[in-house]
Amino acid sequence: MTARNLTTQSGIALVISLCVLSPTVSRAQDIALPSPHPWAADGPYPMSHHNSGQTDVTVVNGPTQGRKLTREDAKSVPVVWCSAPIVKKVGDHTTVIAGTPHGLAKIDATGEAFDLVSFMPYPGLEEEHSDVTHEDIAWHMDRINEKRREKQDWRLLFHSAYMLWGLELNMRNGGSGAYGVIDKDGYHYTFFDATRIVKSFDDNERSKPLRPIRDVGVTDGLADEIAKRVTRILSITLTYDGHLAVAAKGGLFVFDRELGLKDYLLFPDEHVENSIAVDEKRIYVVTSKYMRGVAWDGEKLSLNEADGGWTSEYDVMPEGEAIKRGAASHGSGTTPTLMGFGDDEDHLVVISDGSPDGAQLVAFWRDEIPVDFVQKNGTRSRRIADQIRLQMSPLTVEASPAAYGTGVIVLNSTYPDSAPAPLNILGNAFLAGETREPPLGAQKFEWKPDENRFVEGWFLEDIDNTDWMPPAISPHNGIAYVATKVDSVYEYRGIDFATGETVARWTFPDDSVLWNNWGGITTLLEDGDLLLGGFFAVKRYNIGHLR
Repeated sequence: MTARNLTTQSGIALVISLCVLSPTVSRAQDIALPSPHPWAADGPYPMSHHNSGQTDVTVVNGPTQGRKLTREDAKSVPVVWCSAPIVKKVGDHTTVIAGTPHGLAKIDATGEAFDLVSFMPYPGLEEEHSDVTHEDIAWHMDRINEKRREKQDWRLLFHSAYMLWGLELNMRNGGSGAYGVIDKDGYHYTFFDATRIVKSFDDNERSKPLRPIRDVGVTDGLADEIAKRVTRILSITLTYDGHLAVAAKGGLFVFDRELGLKDYLLFPDEHVENSIAVDEKRIYVVTSKYMRGVAWDGEKLSLNEADGGWTSEYDVMPEGEAIKRGAASHGSGTTPTLMGFGDDEDHLVVISDGSPDGAQLVAFWRDEIPVDFVQKNGTRSRRIADQIRLQMSPLTVEASPAAYGTGVIVLNSTYPDSAPAPLNILGNAFLAGETREPPLGAQKFEWKPDENRFVEGWFLEDIDNTDWMPPAISPHNGIAYVATKVDSVYEYRGIDFATGETVARWTFPDDSVLWNNWGGITTLLEDGDLLLGGFFAVKRYNIGHLR
């Protein structure tokens, strides 16, 4: 997910990614990072998952001194659900834009502020937004809190379903705004109402409200037989030449920044349930059947090897089996994560697969396959550089891998005692760790370039992954910031990326579900504060000593 997705079974799509990493090479450890994006906005997070490679590596030098947080340390803005708030900087001003099922919240985060400036409903859905008030959000949160604290399993499950109706969540709007991107001129782009895209702007003024500039349907103008195959957008990002890449169930589309369609590829009968990664050559899309490196030359998309494109199978369960067992995805549950950015490094893209024997971390060669590389036993194609079984996840991982250098962190997201379908997605978000067992475990792998294989690094068995939150990695201090929960209280841990040792803990103020981060992405503001989404609110936590 770590992006990730609430499935149609629950009536919501969660998608659970991209930003500029300032230097091409980290000064701290001389590890190459994704190339700076020439078309992205200034600031630490103009896209979800922090950069074009979807690596969840943050430009921020994060805090290192843990402590118990108080209510005074936390500021929040009520929303129905937000996966990944993104950030732009204009001069000294910091603006957060939080995509939700009903619209876009603009928040002033300048200095220590966290103030709602405006809420922009999606075009044509203004009444849907007006039907849900802050009081409605608080009422449902209080009911969830009450049933969690009394450990009322079925009542908690049923209220999770009732909340869908009460907060106007449905199959069309559930994933709206889950991913977004801000271009170098300050325009924001996201998707809504299943198949529409909206461009919005605030004139780059701190106190001015966000307003829609233009919106289009992803299949507008296409023949009916093509349009009917494309049913839900689940990702959006910027290519390195300044176009918008949009992936949906059924296809990949490229638009110019005025929302004019440039080209598309169709993936009939294939689910796209994650975001997409890009480098200077390709757009990386994983579907329920294939991993694809789609070549883009500024005019056309291509999967032809002569153009630099490629397609590979990977292991998946029979159609519908993973969903039946409580997964949120039909194939891979992860956004493709790029590894290797230096000229002398192996260039890989990694995902979690859907192997019936338990999830594996799978690495594909991004560029030409080495001439002397021999296909490995058990892999679906020679394009697969290696695959390795996870210790702890019977179903596919739903939080995207976080990668830095040759290391990659993967989380277990299989609920041992999943809530019954069709309520399992929301039910699991609130039942796990309360009335049912949570998914536990975080594992790091290391890529061995001289051996073309992964080896196991550290394993942490006590990380509660109820919220499906990818960690954020700071190359400045070598710390991975990992979400977890202990005795019903949410917290973050600072983990030494190299060793897996805990170096700091930030325990949230109390046991309220207000502090949940479900389906989100770990984000640090420039002063070290945590910026998180989740159900019920977008939150800013003063967790550090860097102000």
